[in-house]
Amino acid sequence: MGKKRVSALDVAERAGVSRTTVSFILNNTPGKIISETTRQRVLKAVAELDYRPNEVARNLALTRHHSIGLFICHTDSVFSDAYIISLIEGMSKILNKHRFQLVLQPLKLRQGDYLSLAERDDVEGIILLNTHDKDEGLAEIIKTGFPLVVIGTLSDKSVFQVDIDNYAAARQVMSYLIGLGHQRIAMISHAPRVYYAARNRFRGYEDTLDEAGLEYREVRIANFSEESGYRAMEELLALKDRPTAVFAGNDMIACGAIQAIKDEGLNIPDDLSIAGFDDDFLSRYLNPPLTTMSLPAPSLGAEAARLLINRLTGRGFPEKRQLLLSPHLSVRQSCRVLNRLRPAGG
Repeated sequence: MGKKRVSALDVAERAGVSRTTVSFILNNTPGKIISETTRQRVLKAVAELDYRPNEVARNLALTRHHSIGLFICHTDSVFSDAYIISLIEGMSKILNKHRFQLVLQPLKLRQGDYLSLAERDDVEGIILLNTHDKDEGLAEIIKTGFPLVVIGTLSDKSVFQVDIDNYAAARQVMSYLIGLGHQRIAMISHAPRVYYAARNRFRGYEDTLDEAGLEYREVRIANFSEESGYRAMEELLALKDRPTAVFAGNDMIACGAIQAIKDEGLNIPDDLSIAGFDDDFLSRYLNPPLTTMSLPAPSLGAEAARLLINRLTGRGFPEKRQLLLSPHLSVRQSCRVLNRLRPAGG
């Protein structure tokens, strides 16, 4: 029996790196941040093992389409969340232009080994959605220097991020509801507060109430899905002192809440007003059409893809590592005017 052929995986194991790192070094892939120490360790392993790449496979690798991964850190609503679909729409225009393929990877909330998934899916960079500061997999991949862009906001400002100002946007929604005369405004957060967007939308809710001198506080925590929004709204409807308006942390939550309101036999907005966040493409066709904070989702996706491709193709990243795009409030028919609120202390 002939001698077993040495593989790239053998080289990776000898050098203590990933197979993808071996490929990057041997193919001189542009745009990869690899330390000289790691490079020399891999080259030493190649020499010690007498590794000779399969030229046919190598040529195929050099001529194939390049890929980036969109890793989404929850799975309940990936294929029904219009916000995510709009992000992908924006990404696709940039990716197609530069001949990059998109690999979609929905993840469980605690499934955060991004580096291993990137190697398995053979992607050259990652756009990460719905991560947070306590995500252990995020800290690991940042440490390696693997090309990464986050749609969202993190405290680590070394990571390139594309987002909106969630705090200011939430304040705008709340100011609108208060301006209509609502004093009992509840909130259904779209996610736990470990997520930056959820935390800052909640801060916007609380601070705006404080400034208006309003003490009513009823907050429920949902979990990205319509079903969790429905359950949260059921709890609010069971209160003795029901809210007159609800601020839903995103439009999927609002959709679930709207159904719970209707199942209770109540009318929107006559019995209860509701405002959302995202402006999913279905929101304007609900009955009644939903007042919501309109996010530039296609632009967020496009900018994230552009940043990552610039890094991968050697164009680099801009000095400013956080790009904030501007949303706007789309006023429709889901909120009604109550008695105008007197100024605090008036």
